[in-house]
Amino acid sequence: MEWVLFLSVTVPGLFYIILAWYYNNYPPKSINYFYGYRTRRSMKNQDTWDYANRIGAKMFFWVGVSTLALGLLVYFISPIWAMFMSWFFLVGATFVGIFWCERQLRINFDKKGQPLFGKDPSN
Repeated sequence: MEWVLFLSVTVPGLFYIILAWYYNNYPPKSINYFYGYRTRRSMKNQDTWDYANRIGAKMFFWVGVSTLALGLLVYFISPIWAMFMSWFFLVGATFVGIFWCERQLRINFDKKGQPLFGKDPSN
């Protein structure tokens, strides 16, 4: 039964890390409603879409790494609380990551989706 608890603590973080790898290596090419970082701001035009999906992959990676690290730390301190803390942190970190991505879009693009600092803000 202990291995089930260990898996419930590690799998969410590992899933996000694998998803980030896939998302980084196979980003969505065009704006769509099925795959990619889909918000109203990110879907303004192709520039915002490409930028949002590039930073979205980074966000997924760091949420996964931090969730995995926290889950393992809590697991070795108090296994009973590990699953609750890991999943709670995963949800919170995801919301913080979305807020960060939207903030980056707001900083680098105007309301119409035009870049504020040249053609590609990530370079």
